[in-house]
Amino acid sequence: MRRVYALLIAVAVSIVLYRALDPRFSATSGSHVIDVVWVVPALAGGAAVGAGLVVASASNHALARLARLGLPALRAEWRAIANGLTWAAIALLAVHFTASAFDGLPGGHELYSVLLGVVFGVGTFRLHHRAIEHEAYRTFNLVAMLLAAGSLASMSITPTGEWWTRNFSTLGTSNDLAAACFNVAIIMSGFGMAGLSAMLTRALAHGPFALRPVGRTVMRLLIALVGFSLMGVGLVPIDTDTDLHNTFAVGAAAAFALLCLGIQLFAPRVPRWFARFSYLALTVEAAAMVAYDGLGLFNLTVFELVAFTLVFAWLIALVVATVHEHGEGKSDAAVPVRRIRRCLSRPVGAARGAPEPLAVVRAARPDAAVRARTLTVAVRTPCAGRRRHVVPARTVRLSAAATPAATAPRRRGLCRSRRVRRDGRVESRHGHRHRRDRPQR
Repeated sequence: MRRVYALLIAVAVSIVLYRALDPRFSATSGSHVIDVVWVVPALAGGAAVGAGLVVASASNHALARLARLGLPALRAEWRAIANGLTWAAIALLAVHFTASAFDGLPGGHELYSVLLGVVFGVGTFRLHHRAIEHEAYRTFNLVAMLLAAGSLASMSITPTGEWWTRNFSTLGTSNDLAAACFNVAIIMSGFGMAGLSAMLTRALAHGPFALRPVGRTVMRLLIALVGFSLMGVGLVPIDTDTDLHNTFAVGAAAAFALLCLGIQLFAPRVPRWFARFSYLALTVEAAAMVAYDGLGLFNLTVFELVAFTLVFAWLIALVVATVHEHGEGKSDAAVPVRRIRRCLSRPVGAARGAPEPLAVVRAARPDAAVRARTLTVAVRTPCAGRRRHVVPARTVRLSAAATPAATAPRRRGLCRSRRVRRDGRVESRHGHRHRRDRPQR
């Protein structure tokens, strides 16, 4: 699934690069002939971006296969850098292709392109570096990037002129390649969101979030409803059926509002910062609706951009809030090492209640247990049998020794002494003599 989304992103990036490289291209003229001279570097750049995204979103199993092929292993920092640079380039080019919308603001479009590029680049780098082990995040990151890259490709070649003065959905009304880029991107993004609803909420059932019995089911249905509503927005362009198109858009906004409003009802012990972010996102969406529909401060394009951004940001924040409780799946984990027999730490014939010895120490002569220069250490393992190693006595430091299988229980109340006789007996401070049955302190 991640490879399919990376391929679609590579196609969108190739379209954007061709639009940026070809100086004769004009979006308003329909008689432009494609120049092969600029197609080759555009396709090469798109292929490079697609390959980088495949590696940046790869699982540990895929990285292990790349290492077996002799390719250099990339650390998490480099993978996060690749992801951050891609998002920064998307933000910068989006401002570039809508420059006239920013020219009336202080600083012009150059200032805002740099600011948005830095914010998106640094933010996505830190996010990717933190949640890179989360399989659902790596896939959903490509889902969100596909919507952004497809919209960017549509912006670069659309013949609709200043589409931002009307609404964001105008990009899908030109009935050409630009409309196809926008509609396919939003359909595939909605499909990916609906398909990932189970993975996005899976960690809530295993973490300390006190998920209610039907909480996960309701959240999955609401996230899937947002995805299906986005698919409807792409399948029904605004110029085909305006009422049905708006119904799908309102359905996505309503499902997202219910997710933000009931997050602590579904999982009462979610992190506080995530609950506050949910309420803040709901407040921003409501304020944007009032500013657009009631006060007329901005047009529908701004409201749609705010709504799309909040939906994807909230879902990514959900993944980050549960990243520590979400382990890798079976297909995502590293390949286990097989055909290695694990040795038992306890001898086969040892009693279950006996203390586990680290080694068995046998002196060369009974009277040389303390003064011997060398000790013979015999280690018994089920795999290797009985091995004998001669090591210097000063380098051997044992915390426990084997207890004989049949030994009489030691009499209580007898303090052990450090005095050891030549015959192997230990004499206590009270004059009692007994056999040493465990190491002396």
